[in-house]
Amino acid sequence: MKHEETPGMLIKQVQDAFGKKLNNSLRESGLTHVQIGVLSVLEHTEGKQLRLKELEKIFHVSQPTVVGVVDRLEEKGYIRTVRDPSDKRVRLAQITEEGTKKWRHEHDVVKKTDREMVRGLSEAEQKELMRMLRILRENLV
Repeated sequence: MKHEETPGMLIKQVQDAFGKKLNNSLRESGLTHVQIGVLSVLEHTEGKQLRLKELEKIFHVSQPTVVGVVDRLEEKGYIRTVRDPSDKRVRLAQITEEGTKKWRHEHDVVKKTDREMVRGLSEAEQKELMRMLRILRENLV
């Protein structure tokens, strides 16, 4: 039976394929694409720390999902969690020196997978794709 392709379906298929490919590439490192994403966000955040609530918003995932990812990264020594001095109920995730080293080491794997995904698109097409994806994201948040 033939089915109709929709933008949502294609985006989901691309996301799934990207995640699978990146997870396979990261397998030796012991990280998942979500974990490397958290390290990347923390590495690029001023102060290299964020509230767990902010990570939920950035990754559009639930609180239990963020807690699980953060806990696994903390077990590996790549981040640490501390209480927010301004509100002791709030946990902050901070990237550690080891986390920064790991992110720098695995960053090339992520970039390579990104390049593979847009292979065959000109630079102008890649910029246009990014522009359109940002519009789609803004339409839904």
